[in-house]
Amino acid sequence: MTGTIDYDRWYPEVPAVMDTHQLADLLNTNEQIIRAWVREGIIPAHRKPGGRKFTFLRHEVFDWLISNRYEPE
Repeated sequence: MTGTIDYDRWYPEVPAVMDTHQLADLLNTNEQIIRAWVREGIIPAHRKPGGRKFTFLRHEVFDWLISNRYEPE
């Protein structure tokens, strides 16, 4: 893939920074699955030192989705 994606232009409805609930809605799953993926290191997440809540950056989530997409044989 070449160039960068203008996320604000192509995905204005997706917040640049999401919480667990917002990401679960975006991926059509539940918050427990998102938290499990974070614990297992499957999906990129951020947490402030000593904090309990995760945040997810839109560009990292979309990059993760692109690099981990399922391709049937």
